Amino acid sequence: MLESTPTERPGTCESDSKLSRREFARRTALAAATAAVAPAALLSQESTPKPVPATAPPQASPPLSPELQAEGELKYQWIIQSYGSRLSEAEKKDIHRLVMEGQKPLAAFRSFPLENSDQPITVLKFTDVEMNATRSQG
Repeated sequence: MLESTPTERPGTCESDSKLSRREFARRTALAAATAAVAPAALLSQESTPKPVPATAPPQASPPLSPELQAEGELKYQWIIQSYGSRLSEAEKKDIHRLVMEGQKPLAAFRSFPLENSDQPITVLKFTDVEMNATRSQG
């Protein structure tokens, strides 16, 4: 009887360290088929809904000034006029909440005194040493 050597097996490549083109193509086709089938199978499976962790109640924030509330309502109304037909009631409530939360930082930004003539605090300035270094590199 003929026995195959440990490095040679019938039906595969010549040795364990080498991979033939035929074996490579077979493995690649198998991997591609698995990748094509696996996502469809995973998406078709119904998963049990994950429990929603209990969230802490929202912290009471200071109320917005009437001007900021009015501005937020105008922004919300504009969004609803533009996209309201595409939104569900839950999405509309969420957008209203987000618009009103977005008004809070505006109060802080607007309270900072700033004039048009004020210069930026950081200005990019090159020194002679840096300019000479970039010229010598190029």
